Amino acid sequence: MITIVRLENLCKVVKKLEKEYRISIKPGETEEIVNQIFNRPLAFLAAKFFHRLKRSPNFITMFSMAFGVSSGFLFAQGEYPYVLAAVILLELMIIFDCADGQLARMLGKSSPLGKILDGLSDMSTHMSIFYGVAYALYINTGSIYPFFLGLGAQLTMYLHIFLYDHFKNVFISVARPDYGEKLESLEELKDRSVKEKGQNDSTSIKWLIAKIHYLFYRVESLVVSIGYLPPANNFYNFFPDPERIDSLTREIYYREMRVSMKIWSFLGDTTHLTLFMVFGILDKISLIFPVFIIYTNLYMVFAIFYQRIKFRKLGLEREILWQERFD
Repeated sequence: MITIVRLENLCKVVKKLEKEYRISIKPGETEEIVNQIFNRPLAFLAAKFFHRLKRSPNFITMFSMAFGVSSGFLFAQGEYPYVLAAVILLELMIIFDCADGQLARMLGKSSPLGKILDGLSDMSTHMSIFYGVAYALYINTGSIYPFFLGLGAQLTMYLHIFLYDHFKNVFISVARPDYGEKLESLEELKDRSVKEKGQNDSTSIKWLIAKIHYLFYRVESLVVSIGYLPPANNFYNFFPDPERIDSLTREIYYREMRVSMKIWSFLGDTTHLTLFMVFGILDKISLIFPVFIIYTNLYMVFAIFYQRIKFRKLGLEREILWQERFD
């Protein structure tokens, strides 16, 4: 009898943890594979640990930044033992970078400040590891070219991240209205920035956070638009108001775009950082920048063409759907 009661209690605990875990993660269709399989479960445990310590998501972000910046300094040493240590710190950075967002979603406390701090943590890590590797190659070769390659690789990664983030947000807003975390449009972010400025002065922290948040997504929209020729411009107006989309249209969109979304997920931030770890373990850090500049960009071109094909098919299905309704 006691054993049965214990099993029932254990099942309740497992179900509760499973529910908390599902709340803490992003939709699986948009998640990077390496996060989905490995980093998110570990990050959930870290988030639970810090929650017990009554620490905020922003507190975890500071740990993430410290691990990421330290990783870059170790990469800069160039010697294999230091590179392995850098890989470990970079993995810890990724886990904690996932954990802060997961804790915020568990608590229902996602905020613009948290997103700004998270972005600052990511950028600090990127600067540290890219130019840490460049410095190690410079010491090894005596050439300054690794710094130019590092800059090109970093800009390449940001292009990929912008594209992935954009398509991810579009997919979530259209196909996953059940997702709890609110995704604001560019217009909503701009309105909030103007509202904060009206309520406060231009030196207000709230106004500054709202402005930076808006500017980030403004830059993202500009970068994304560069990759699309006029025939694809109607992509931006496919679903101008997600709240007015009916369930059938959502179903069609989900069916056509989920594979495309998974393809884009391989161009996310974590996947790029994982390449640093893979080449670090293989003791081939000199290959990181060429792979970023050449091979990941070739993959991006494939992703763009696949996306356009799917949107063309989606557009035809939408036209047929509309004709059936009006006929």
